[in-house]
Amino acid sequence: MNKTFNNILLIEKYTGNMITGDLDKSLDNTLFTLIHVLGGFTTSDVINFARHANHREKKLLNKMVNDLHLYDNVGVRSFDKESIKTSSKYRALVIFLQTIADTGGADSLMEQRTETDPYFSDYINKDHIDAIFKQWDKLGKPDYSVLKLFGVEEEPHMDEYTDFRNVGDVVYPLLVIEWLGGVENTDFAQAPWLETSEMGFENLKFKVEPVGFDYLYDESDRFGEHGYACWDIRVLIDKDGDLVTSEPRADWDKPFVQELFPESARNKLSSFRNYTEDQFELIEMLWDDYEGYRNLSSQFCRVEVVLV
Repeated sequence: MNKTFNNILLIEKYTGNMITGDLDKSLDNTLFTLIHVLGGFTTSDVINFARHANHREKKLLNKMVNDLHLYDNVGVRSFDKESIKTSSKYRALVIFLQTIADTGGADSLMEQRTETDPYFSDYINKDHIDAIFKQWDKLGKPDYSVLKLFGVEEEPHMDEYTDFRNVGDVVYPLLVIEWLGGVENTDFAQAPWLETSEMGFENLKFKVEPVGFDYLYDESDRFGEHGYACWDIRVLIDKDGDLVTSEPRADWDKPFVQELFPESARNKLSSFRNYTEDQFELIEMLWDDYEGYRNLSSQFCRVEVVLV
């Protein structure tokens, strides 16, 4: 009988964490099995990783394990030990795990934030961040209401000055991004490529993805700056995207998107104000199609256009 990775786990009949209680049971059990089936790292590596890694790094390790697709096609395909062991993904996992185990993790985004952001600690106690993340881990998703359990609430007097909310629009998104392990793990970043036939195009393929999160706390109650929170985005567009027309195209004519975005307007992150009216109109239309994915902010600040 072909043996799958899931068969191996079932045969071992794990009843709890086999290496360390500082990691999720599923991750702990998978790593324990990988050590004995594939090798490359040891239980000591895992223990030291769990001791030194911050929340973001633990999330990343879990993602790297998931990317091995160990449990795909359970009961259908046998566990191909050699192909996984020699894969670049497995080698990257081993190197990452051992690097953190040997040297200790870099400060988490939140630890950096409390040192470089003088306002962040005004809204949340550094010691409460891990507790909030543990609650979200149990729920399996971020939940704004959990913040109130730790006294993280909006300043009530802000209603008199602005609709912007420093906790809801800045602190909460920063916590979510940290819990997820970076902007690359948000729903927005994981959203698929889309197509549109608006504005005269025919099945124009595109993708809008976040590359950063920018913000400013609101201080209008103290006659200071008004706050903002927005995504820095990359807009990927099919380089062959063209308008629907009955006119024949000459050999020297370029597709419309290449005319609209000449080389001087591509491959650089720039303020949305630096784009022409026609360029911005297309960017904004493509951005609007991702409304269901960008739940942490409905605004964008800087834009990079890439034709692919």
